[in-house]
Amino acid sequence: MKAVGIVLSFGYYVVMALFLGSYVWRAVVWMKDERNRAAVHRGRMSPLVFLKAAVDIISLRRLLTVNDALWAGELAFHVSFVLIVLRHLRYFLEPVPGWVEAIQPLGILAGYVFLLALTYILVRKLLIERVKYISPYNLFLLSLLVLLGITGLLLKTVYRTDVAAVKAFALGIVTFRPAAAPDSMLFIIHFVLFLVLVAFLPTHVFAAPLSLLDARQREEGFRGVIHGKERIPRIEEKSEHEVKELCGGES
Repeated sequence: MKAVGIVLSFGYYVVMALFLGSYVWRAVVWMKDERNRAAVHRGRMSPLVFLKAAVDIISLRRLLTVNDALWAGELAFHVSFVLIVLRHLRYFLEPVPGWVEAIQPLGILAGYVFLLALTYILVRKLLIERVKYISPYNLFLLSLLVLLGITGLLLKTVYRTDVAAVKAFALGIVTFRPAAAPDSMLFIIHFVLFLVLVAFLPTHVFAAPLSLLDARQREEGFRGVIHGKERIPRIEEKSEHEVKELCGGES
């Protein structure tokens, strides 16, 4: 299984490099747009704006205002997903921090909640609300997540694999010294599904906090104008150079 471990490790490096590269690129584009929008009247960046944006992100507030029934499933899905990711850190860290050990029971429970939440979301969208705009791409991602959840639970409950071999394989990836893959076809399938998911994840999923921060800034800016806390500069207050730029460079 050494050759399989090398192939899987190389696939991991390629997929992560492409994903992180696209995410960094998106963040850079956002920061450039942020500087370009700085001249436009809008809410000023402040700790309060960051705090409000963080609350929006964690609580999925915008979805709650639109569809509270779907919000419940989405919140359960996101919370369980985070717990599952944190639980898997035990394979990549040595020694394992105490807090990672402490959340292991929660991570196991999250595996079941994860599948239930995904099932609820699919049923809600396809059968109850009959959402017609759900794309094949989104269905593909949801299907990958379901398969990941199923294979993960099977590895935990029915087809148990050698935990020591899994950890050796994971540490080999982290230390750039590829180790043999565990002797479990189900584990290999589970790992390949993970790589496919990362490869097809749209970068806007993880760039969403930037968009929510921008939306929160705009709301604060509009609120400031409405309540008279800030004012939009009049054209006569602009410098001669700024007026020329607004007029297309003509004098």
